[in-house]
Amino acid sequence: MAESGGAAAVRRGGSQGLLYNLACALCVAAPLLVCRFSTLADAAAVAFLLTVVLCAVPPVAALAKFDLPEEWLVWPGALAALAAGAMAFVSVTPPVPADMRTAGALAALGQAVLAMESDAPQPLARWRGALALGPLAVGLALRQTPDAYVGVAGVLALFLAFPLISRRIQRVAQTETEAETRLTSALNGVNQCFGLFGKGQVCLSGNSEFLRLFKLTAHEARGRTLNDMMTRRLALPLKDRGDIDRLLDLAAAAQKKKLRQKLCVDLAGDRIMEFAFSPTPDGLSMQVEDATRRRAEEVRIERMARTDDVTGMANRAAFRELLEQAAAEAASNPFAIFMIDLDRFKQVNDTMGHAAGDKLLSRVAKRLLDLAAEGEEVARLGGDEFVVLARMNREESGHFAARIVEAVSEPYQIEGSKLLIGASVGVALAPEDSSDASDLMKAADMALYAAKDGGRGGWRYFTRDMGENARRRQQIEQDLRIGIGRNELEVHYQPIISFAKRRICCCEALVRWRHPTQGMISPGLFIPIAEESGLIVPLGEYVLRQACEDAKSWPRTVRVAVNFSAHQFARGGVAEMVRRALRDTKFPPNRLEAEITESALMSDADNVLATLDELRDMGVRVALDDFGTGYSSLAYLSRFRPDKVKIDQSFVREMGKNAASLAIIKAVRALAKELNIDMLVEGVETQEQLEILRANGADEAQGFLFSKPRPANEIARLVSDPAQLPRARKLNNPDDASWTSPFERVDPNVVALRPESIS
Repeated sequence: MAESGGAAAVRRGGSQGLLYNLACALCVAAPLLVCRFSTLADAAAVAFLLTVVLCAVPPVAALAKFDLPEEWLVWPGALAALAAGAMAFVSVTPPVPADMRTAGALAALGQAVLAMESDAPQPLARWRGALALGPLAVGLALRQTPDAYVGVAGVLALFLAFPLISRRIQRVAQTETEAETRLTSALNGVNQCFGLFGKGQVCLSGNSEFLRLFKLTAHEARGRTLNDMMTRRLALPLKDRGDIDRLLDLAAAAQKKKLRQKLCVDLAGDRIMEFAFSPTPDGLSMQVEDATRRRAEEVRIERMARTDDVTGMANRAAFRELLEQAAAEAASNPFAIFMIDLDRFKQVNDTMGHAAGDKLLSRVAKRLLDLAAEGEEVARLGGDEFVVLARMNREESGHFAARIVEAVSEPYQIEGSKLLIGASVGVALAPEDSSDASDLMKAADMALYAAKDGGRGGWRYFTRDMGENARRRQQIEQDLRIGIGRNELEVHYQPIISFAKRRICCCEALVRWRHPTQGMISPGLFIPIAEESGLIVPLGEYVLRQACEDAKSWPRTVRVAVNFSAHQFARGGVAEMVRRALRDTKFPPNRLEAEITESALMSDADNVLATLDELRDMGVRVALDDFGTGYSSLAYLSRFRPDKVKIDQSFVREMGKNAASLAIIKAVRALAKELNIDMLVEGVETQEQLEILRANGADEAQGFLFSKPRPANEIARLVSDPAQLPRARKLNNPDDASWTSPFERVDPNVVALRPESIS
């Protein structure tokens, strides 16, 4: 949007000349009206009017947006200088009052200054100065007084210095023009539509896409306000014209809040455009891009992530949303949920293989869908667990549970074999048992376990006396509280491998509990209890400090990853806890990774985001754990921008036999790469899985193929010198001790994955 340097300067000079001569009018017109010198006054008046008219040509042309030839803008300035010189000559010639002499001299000097600032060629600029100063010098000389001779000397000195001053001014103008040209070139190199606005949201510049969006030339766009361009010139077929007001409000909010603001608007033809406004020191910038393909891809991936791969029905994430919506209306619209677990399904999987097991799951899903009436929801939670949400009372729910058991227990014909399985069902009622989604799931789960304990193939309502589980959990909570104080908990570590570096790049800290009487207790049992009881806070701090202390002895290239739960974020103080642990252990922040789950992100998005920003400011990396198993959408990747996303191991297990799982991994990888996020895949157990993941762009991998979780002393030897470790046992054959470590020492400070392990 840059015009020629000469034209720009002449427009500027002409504008200043007009203002200058209008100011001089007060000095010139007053003596003319008072003294009424006939001949001299008439001559001065004519000269003055001619000067004003000629100086008005460039600014009037600029205001009217006429693209006049450059010479049309240069020559009026020269003629104006001649007119000003004539007026000066008349004014300083005796007998003229002092006021007239001052006004005439100022007119000539003003034209000389404008000539200096002009970007016209040097000879023409000097001639313009001569035309203004020459008559003034002659007029002063004719006065033949000492003061007049001093004035002549000053005029000559100014004329002699004219080239130096003019060249310097032109160099400054040229630098400005070149800078504007470079800016325009840079903007035109951007694929997106990009525009800059100054104070008052007045357009300063924009690239070719920007001009095309508003159907304007560079000259027409300059000086227009954003409001004018959006309301009168926007060349987009908006479905809702109200989007224009929303966009203008968004631009104002970006300037006021000093934050980038974005809005997607729908166009005719199902296109989507994304407008983004970012504050600048003097205004704001606007970016516009076609987001149609990106949004469609996000919707496709999100749909895949919310659909069960095997049965095609809703998965856990989708059902959770439906359940929360129903729970919010439970008081006026009661419902029941049926937790279903297949009996003897594992035997089918083990004897006939996973392919037959998947076919059986699909048949079960179809029978459940046939049972469900319109408006009733059916989902697969995972494994051989299904759930149904139906709006019915207690009596109706009993009949429906019996029908589920009966329908699922009918024989199946799979791959030429007749299969008989059964089903156990747990029933929870809302709002009778609870109006909270999580509590209802727990109640139905407890009822399901009671049904299984009763001999399988039956169903049970949730009852308050199903408390044995709860009592055991209470005992575990008490023992855990004591165990934390007695240092009964241990921190084990599982290596994470970088494909690019072929080495251990990180180790995940995993807590283990060695109970004094019950032995090792599964983390899956005591971690949820710790979260519910609040013990997760001291437990989490213990694991964090121990991990930092242990990792200090590892090579500097190896980081440590520590898990943080949603309950820790909900209770607050996570950033301060991390800061204290790093300070007390003197552990480098850039070697710590904070792993958070999707549920942590969704619990309180704004506070979690603020905490993550604090962690990043310290230098701590952030990883999104178990991606794909929670309830968030892919939008969270874009909003929270973690440094790493960890794909859950369930996708890896299904990858070899289910194309949808691999498709999800590929899609997430593509989005992660676009957002500059590393992708780690958990649960790698076979060489085949490793090859598939490496070929599809995974950055890091973790699983039993490389190493099981190990105590701190063993992991220290592994990251320092794998040759010191005992030979590992082959995963698929515990009696075969011939499988050696996949790691080798590269140099005294680096341990790498053997090339043959990933090639």
